[in-house]
Amino acid sequence: MTSKLCSGVFAALMFMAVFIASSAHAADKPGCKDFPGIKRFEGSSIMLCDARNFAEYTLPTGKWVKNEDDSAKSDFASKEALEGRLTQNVYSVPAGPSSAEVFRNYLNDLQSAGYKVLFQAKQADTYQLENVFGEKGPDGQLFGYSPDEARYVAAVKEEGGVKTYIALYVIEFEDGYVPEFDAVKGQVYIRLDSLQVGNLTDQMVVVSASQISKSLDTAGKVLLYGIHFDFNKASIKPESRPSLDEIAKFLKDQPNEKLDVVGHTDNIGGADFNMQLSKARADAVVADLVSTYSVSASRLKAKGEGLQSPVASNDDEAGRAKNRRVELHRQ
Repeated sequence: MTSKLCSGVFAALMFMAVFIASSAHAADKPGCKDFPGIKRFEGSSIMLCDARNFAEYTLPTGKWVKNEDDSAKSDFASKEALEGRLTQNVYSVPAGPSSAEVFRNYLNDLQSAGYKVLFQAKQADTYQLENVFGEKGPDGQLFGYSPDEARYVAAVKEEGGVKTYIALYVIEFEDGYVPEFDAVKGQVYIRLDSLQVGNLTDQMVVVSASQISKSLDTAGKVLLYGIHFDFNKASIKPESRPSLDEIAKFLKDQPNEKLDVVGHTDNIGGADFNMQLSKARADAVVADLVSTYSVSASRLKAKGEGLQSPVASNDDEAGRAKNRRVELHRQ
């Protein structure tokens, strides 16, 4: 009897733990998700997010140095000028923990995950970082007017030919205009930026019309990595135009060809979401070819495969980059 009672209590406690965790994640802004391999602070929610497949980013790795003779020459003692895949999340932490406690948890987790600290600062030593995080990113003025209890760390990890840079900025909110949600004075907010640099260049490859024709003849399909979308959306990014031009050229040169346009994703996120996303992206490609290049809609059919058909391992970014693709199949 006692054993059954204990088992029942344990099961109830486990259910409550799962329910609490699920409730916290349910508070995330739709479409936002954690960066792989980095834990969120317990109970926190993602309030805002942004991501770009390719972006320029300046990572401060040293204190601000003021030039007494020419203020225009004042700058951080060191910084990294980076280019790569950028993900930015803004987290809200429930009332209670201090910025110091939250920051220490993140720092321990980053180091446990193999990240090397490049620079860290707190309070007065974060001078000018409030401008970096207050002026750029998905958060308006949330971080621009709260330097007193600020904490910052820049870190990097190299794995599988990809370097992942992290910029973490933690504050206790004091003041600022935040139109997206009601920020609470004294509450901790986190800005986590990650930039991946390395073997992501295969995403930029443009396949020519002749290569499309050859691949369809030999394999019945062609894999495209030059069509890019906004993060977790089906909006086609402007840098996709060269690849779309080549698809349109192929269809013009081969007026009798009919194609399936098939979207694929990596394994980040749920299966149902990725299935819907891949189909929406395929629909967007078809719609663009029809509206921009006057391709007959009867020649194209959109399909979504989601995460079901990977061509590489999803265990690292290099593999996930290969799985995020659009394919053309001969009907």
